[in-house]
Amino acid sequence: MKSISVVSRDVIGGVLDLRLGYFIGLIAVVEGALALFAFPVHPSRDVQDYYGYGFAFADLYDKVGLMLSQGRGYRFLPETGLTLMREPGYPLLLAGIFSIFGRGLAAVRAVNVICTALSAWVLSILVTKVSASKLAPRVAILLFLMSPGVFVTELRGGVECVYTLLVLLFILVLHRAVAATTLTAYLLAGLLLGLVSVFRSTVLLFPAFLPLFFIFGETPRPSFSMMVRRLLVIAAGAGLVLSPWMIRNFMLVGVPIPTASVQSVAAHAGQYICKNRTLASNFQALDRAAAAERATLAEQQGYSFESGYYILFYDPRDEVNFNGWLGKRVVDEYRRSPSLLGRCVLENAFNFWFEGDNWRSTTLNILAQLPYLVIGTLGGIVYMRRRGWRNIGLLVLFCCYAMSVYLPIHAQARYSVPLIPFLSLFAAVGAAEVVSARGIRRREQQAT
Repeated sequence: MKSISVVSRDVIGGVLDLRLGYFIGLIAVVEGALALFAFPVHPSRDVQDYYGYGFAFADLYDKVGLMLSQGRGYRFLPETGLTLMREPGYPLLLAGIFSIFGRGLAAVRAVNVICTALSAWVLSILVTKVSASKLAPRVAILLFLMSPGVFVTELRGGVECVYTLLVLLFILVLHRAVAATTLTAYLLAGLLLGLVSVFRSTVLLFPAFLPLFFIFGETPRPSFSMMVRRLLVIAAGAGLVLSPWMIRNFMLVGVPIPTASVQSVAAHAGQYICKNRTLASNFQALDRAAAAERATLAEQQGYSFESGYYILFYDPRDEVNFNGWLGKRVVDEYRRSPSLLGRCVLENAFNFWFEGDNWRSTTLNILAQLPYLVIGTLGGIVYMRRRGWRNIGLLVLFCCYAMSVYLPIHAQARYSVPLIPFLSLFAAVGAAEVVSARGIRRREQQAT
């Protein structure tokens, strides 16, 4: 229990830094006012579109949340079957918001702003684990909260703001577990991993990459048996949190699916867009064409469903069977054409940071994201040259992992938003090292 108390003390220490709290709060209030009032939602609809960005509920989370709030079960529409297409965390959160405030985007935006402010606070604590600079936490927070990508996600009814907060908490606790080297600390990290995966399962396989850090980042290097014990404890913690969802899915379709069934849809969309893209093509139009092809394929196989971007089945077993077949179809095509897979991976490396619904929004994404990518990379390099990579190696590994998940599947710029706090951290601690080095040189010159 020692490690948990240490983490608690770290959290309390962050709260006691009132000046930093005021700093976070001031920026969050400004962002919140912009999100709630500068981009109002039309009273008759939930969709606004500015420069190619859709500010609305995303990915049908709100439909499941509405059904849950009305007591109709975990489904998209009253007439469709129960579903596994989305992880349950965010729909359950929306159901709670809708039950209190009614179905609307304003309350969700307010929750997004709160989550972003909390993310900034957790980020400030994480920075102190890496740098002793008093300035670095404030620089990291300012960069994070002023990111256009973060602001856009606050306006949307999507999972990104909540997911970013949970990812930062998970990495903070995992970073502490690496320092404490106790299995209790790793169990706590596993529990948080499960909680993150309840909202978005992208992070679930990250522990499989931790041996890279154990081998090259820890001194002394832990034994093989210790690495295995750590990974098993993390898996046990995550499995404990995910078990209710897995049991529900087993009872529903006979398979204990720990995540969601949407991955095959994303893989098909990414492959279709890559195959058919030209310089004149529109990303959103290709994405819709991919959806139309999925509907045709499902119809050819005799399934009954409600058609749309997502196929809404009347039987959850049909959903699982079709998505399983669709995923196999994508894999088989990549096996027949490895060059297609290579091209898609390269395109998704760009798409992950910059891709928008059209060329105009993609250009704006480049202008917004490229500076963060550059200063974050340069800051990380500067820090590692002066301090080594052990302190931020875990964070760098997570960023590489989070990006790699999307490369063979489907990528858009909004998927990179949860990495903005890490780029802000790298930039801030790198800048702190530059300032520190200049201060040392100045004192040395004065001494001579």
